Amino acid sequence: MMKLLVIALFTFNVFATYPYFKFGEKKLKLTKEAHSRYIRPQLKNIKTEYYLIAKKLSPIHGSIIKLRESALKFIFDYNSKYVECEQQQKEQAYCELDVSELLSSSYEVDRNIQTLRKESIHRDFLGDDNIAGYMLFSKHLDEVEILNSQIQRYLELKKIVNSTVYTTYTPLFTDLSNTVIRFNIVINFVFIDLIPETLQDTFEALLVHFIAPLEERMINKYSPDWFILELGKLNLTWNTYHMNLEKGSKEFPEQYIKIVKLMHNRWNSILKLIF
Repeated sequence: MMKLLVIALFTFNVFATYPYFKFGEKKLKLTKEAHSRYIRPQLKNIKTEYYLIAKKLSPIHGSIIKLRESALKFIFDYNSKYVECEQQQKEQAYCELDVSELLSSSYEVDRNIQTLRKESIHRDFLGDDNIAGYMLFSKHLDEVEILNSQIQRYLELKKIVNSTVYTTYTPLFTDLSNTVIRFNIVINFVFIDLIPETLQDTFEALLVHFIAPLEERMINKYSPDWFILELGKLNLTWNTYHMNLEKGSKEFPEQYIKIVKLMHNRWNSILKLIF
C-alpha cells in the first residue's frame, strides 16, 4: 500500500486562498495554445526527470523505460481504435479495423521484453537489499509477456478474418479491453519493483496518481476540463512526492534533490500560468 505523508495541501502562494476541491475553476486561464506551447512541454520534462531519477536509483531502468514507453504507445493506439470501433458498432455488429499498427506496437513490446530479460540476467545489480524486488519484477515481467502474447494472438486473428464471414465467429475488438487494462497496470508494477524498497511507495504514488493520468490526458491529448477538475488532487500528489523526497526521506540520495526541485519549479510554473 502507498503511504502519503500528511502535509499542507498547498505549499506556495498561488493556492493560498483556495481550498482543496474548490478554487474558482471558472477563473482559471487554460487555453489550447498555452497547453501546446508551454504546459505540455513542461509536463513532458517533469516525466523525463522522473525517469532520470529512476535510472539513477536503478540503472536497469533505462531498459524498463523503453519497455514502458512502447507499452504506452500500444495502449494509446488501442484506446483510439476502441473509440473508432464503438462508432462503427452503432451501425453494425462487428467493427472493421486495420490492426497492423497495433500489431507492430505489440511486437515492439515483445522485443523490449527480451532486451530487458537479457539485461536483467547479465547485469550485476542484485544484492541482499533487492532480491525480493527482483522476484516481483520477474513475476510481473512474465505476466506482461503473457498478456502481450494474448493481445498478439487476437490481433493476428483479427487481421486474418477482417472482411470475411469468419469475423462473426471471433470475439469483439472491444472485448480485448480488460486484457489491455491489466497490461497497463502490470507495466507500472514492472517499473516500480526495482526502485529501492524504502522509496517504492513514494514513486508508485506519483506514477499512478500524477504521471500516468497526465500522460493520457494532457501529454497524449488535451483535456482541459479534466485537468481543471483534477488539479487539486494532482497538486496534492505532487507536493507529497516533493516533500517526501526533499524533507522526509533519509534514504533518498541528496545529490538527486536538485532534480526534484527542478521538477517542482516546473509544476509551479504551470500553476502560475493558469491562475
